[in-house]
Amino acid sequence: MSESTHQSKRNVLVIGAGGVGTMACVALERSGMASVTAALRSNYEKVLRDGFEIESVDHGKLSGWRPSHVVNKVPHVSAESPFDYVVVTLKTIPEINNIVEIIAPSITPNRTTIVLLQNGIYIEPPIIDAFQTNVVLSGPSYIGAHQHNGHVIHDDPDRYHLGVFHNPKLDPEDERRNLEDFASIYNGAGIAHATIVADIVHYRWRKALWNGIFNTMCAVTQLDNAAIRRFGGEHSLIRPGMAEMAKIAQADGYNLGDKVIDEMVDATPIELSFRPSMLVDVDKGNPLEVEVVLGNALRIARQKGVQTPILDNTYRFLKLVQARLLAARGYISEPKELPTADFI
Repeated sequence: MSESTHQSKRNVLVIGAGGVGTMACVALERSGMASVTAALRSNYEKVLRDGFEIESVDHGKLSGWRPSHVVNKVPHVSAESPFDYVVVTLKTIPEINNIVEIIAPSITPNRTTIVLLQNGIYIEPPIIDAFQTNVVLSGPSYIGAHQHNGHVIHDDPDRYHLGVFHNPKLDPEDERRNLEDFASIYNGAGIAHATIVADIVHYRWRKALWNGIFNTMCAVTQLDNAAIRRFGGEHSLIRPGMAEMAKIAQADGYNLGDKVIDEMVDATPIELSFRPSMLVDVDKGNPLEVEVVLGNALRIARQKGVQTPILDNTYRFLKLVQARLLAARGYISEPKELPTADFI
């Protein structure tokens, strides 16, 4: 069990202060129960000098706001002041970053609880393998928040399902205590809503029905969520793709229910046009979370013998989009000429 439950304030590190990470900093710091350190990258100088400018549906307008501490890299933990919680909101893009290596300097064995507020399915096992004495909490986010150079627009309420991803080497009661403690901090200001759930994988599969289909197909077509439906994609791509994802979840032991596709589609009214986060990344020329959002699910489909022709082709096209984005940023080199066999 973490010693954090015996302290008046928990020592929390948030790694990745984009829109999601910044609003996590706000929720945790404003609870009065945490001292938050934000590890920033491109926006460090701006935030250090001026603070964040935040327009939030939950918190209102915050001008010049900062958490307790702002740093420009993941700090090496000190014996005198270990982190009780390390919250990870970085995008998981294995082509350009290694989450385990990034967070390792900040983790104290047997002490630090790792909280993954990230997209994707089965992002937790590599973390548990690397940090076998640390509790791992997981929370798919439903927040709508975008950050650019210290300016955050938060236009969809801060909501999470939060649960333990069980480590068989740890005591479930200790895991549960840390889960309840972190949720109480996150919800401490009475504004954000981190809802504790018994089986977080179930809720990650539910989000995969939306994220792995709307997000990916909008990124490939460069149509927003409403346009792709108006132009005929709802019944030729969106719903059939969701049906394939539901079959993968079923094969993995998670029955999402007969109405889950209607629920996921209806959760995004066609009158509400917006560009999903993966499409926004395409707009900005940023690499995509291809593997954790879709690739991991398809690897499970292959293991379980589930046929997924629509998602397979979506993945193939998405990988081509990813290659273009990686090449433009200099992460990979474009071949001068592809062999003919690559086009077959």
